[in-house]
Amino acid sequence: MAVYLSDILYKLTGSDYSSTVSDAIKKGDFSDANIKKATEILKQTADAKMFQKGYDSQDYGTAQNLFTNGQAAMFYMGSWEASMALNEDIPKEIRENIRVFTMPIIDGGKGKATDIAAWNGGGYAVSSKSEHKEEAIKFLNYMYQPDKLSKYGWENGVGMSAQDQSAYMTGKETKLQMQFVDAVNNATSLSGTPINDCGPSTFKTSIESEIQSVSNGSKSVDDFLKIIGDSCK
Repeated sequence: MAVYLSDILYKLTGSDYSSTVSDAIKKGDFSDANIKKATEILKQTADAKMFQKGYDSQDYGTAQNLFTNGQAAMFYMGSWEASMALNEDIPKEIRENIRVFTMPIIDGGKGKATDIAAWNGGGYAVSSKSEHKEEAIKFLNYMYQPDKLSKYGWENGVGMSAQDQSAYMTGKETKLQMQFVDAVNNATSLSGTPINDCGPSTFKTSIESEIQSVSNGSKSVDDFLKIIGDSCK
């Protein structure tokens, strides 16, 4: 839900997204008008019952199952779910008809339909205390060559890494894979890191737990913004 909030905020602020978020975290003050409006829109989405019943207590797998079983019209997710189009555990009539679209624009917002979120995930590290440190480093250096993990992932339809995949295209890609390619190729800008990964660990914990409360109405928007702001101090 914090990533969803980021998407809303990006559509409101456009190129000002990063500075808006970093300023709020640095000051421990989330009273910015756009952040407040983004939170209000998030709550309006929940109030309009666009989320499934019990969304605020359900996990990733539950939401995914609702979509792949045909019980939900949409699944808010990233390109790492491209493998759904090849997953034979999903009914054929569903997996062959999964399509993707980017976050819609917001009236009065600065972000365009082609300004998209492109969170490239995290990185890997090897512990200095690892019993097999040298072997682990060699493994990561091997797997993260351009023609290894990224290529394997693309060829098997299980994701889209942050590199040019054109050399690995065979013409047998699924329609879902190609929609992701088109979205990236047509992007006018990329938002980068979602809001919950922009601050200290205390902030991440706070926003990811409190966002449930503001969306379901058990906490006010102003209280939510104050709590996550205080977690940065």
